Amino acid sequence: MSDPAPTRFAILLDGALHPTERLRAQVKGRRILAADGGIRNAERLGVTPELWLGDFDSADPTLEDRFSGVARDNHSPDKAVSDGEIAIRHALELGACDLLLVGALGGPRSDHAFFNLAGAVDLARRIPELDILLSSGDEEAIPVRPKKKLRPDWPDGTIFSVMSFDTMVGLTVRGAKWPLDDVHVPFGSTWTLSNVAKEGLEIHLTRGYAVAICQFDKSRQAM
Repeated sequence: MSDPAPTRFAILLDGALHPTERLRAQVKGRRILAADGGIRNAERLGVTPELWLGDFDSADPTLEDRFSGVARDNHSPDKAVSDGEIAIRHALELGACDLLLVGALGGPRSDHAFFNLAGAVDLARRIPELDILLSSGDEEAIPVRPKKKLRPDWPDGTIFSVMSFDTMVGLTVRGAKWPLDDVHVPFGSTWTLSNVAKEGLEIHLTRGYAVAICQFDKSRQAM
């Protein structure tokens, strides 16, 4: 087996996960870091992280035994950032140019999902060359940057939305049931909610930042 790509990372977060074949393929070949309770998703994906980071206040004791051989980076519970952000910062320090945030969407804590999305947009602003994908298996989200075409490989019929994080100027959507051509979308508008992907989906913004987020048809997904 070849060594993992040195600049492609999967960060395992403690959110909802449906371990589909698509997600397993996306994780394959990446260096893997687990953020505290995200070790649960290592168990579900059948992978072993190279490093386990956090304050370890939410890890299951049985999983601590299961992954006792994994190196740990311990942090105080009084820290000012999340365990996920600590893991992301560590990956960037190691030269990451591609981040897959696993367990970043859904689950019982909507505040965590929101901050994961907002954090991804912030990374997209600060590091234009960084590739970022968030996934729960059932859903995927990708930041939309200005003047950079996004071409998700989502299957025909996939429901998706373009969620703004400020006013979207010059939004163009092609390869969708409801295409848009160079439109201005005010912040908070639901105009871009629930579109449907077709072949050749392409999303482009002139100004502003957004997230394209999709929900896969569970009946088509393999475990």
